[in-house]
Amino acid sequence: MDGGALDAWVQPVVMKRGRPGHVLSVLCEPALAGELSSLIARETGTLGVRASGVERWTSGRVPNLVEVAGLPVRLKVSPGRVKAEHADAARVAGITGLPLIEVAARAEATFRASVAEHDDGDLRPPPPGA
Repeated sequence: MDGGALDAWVQPVVMKRGRPGHVLSVLCEPALAGELSSLIARETGTLGVRASGVERWTSGRVPNLVEVAGLPVRLKVSPGRVKAEHADAARVAGITGLPLIEVAARAEATFRASVAEHDDGDLRPPPPGA
């Protein structure tokens, strides 16, 4: 991720001859593919990297900020969806002792309550000063 990947994940698999292995998948902008494949080869010792192109469609997002137990939690807001930033929710959970899922739920509920005050039914942040 530090090399510029948008996302990365590992899947356990059964390789040829029944050997256990892992598949490392990295989602990145095409311009970074060569650099990230070199990084993967260097860091993992693999004998090769396979690449395939995919298209990515993201929903428009608006950042927002709420407080849970007096601590800031960033949110990603798109039409019909609000999601607490995992790192912020985890930090607040560690400080307060609340379960991570509870912190995220409280942050998202706080945002929804602020939207309900404006009663337009859309999950966009209220205008400044509203």
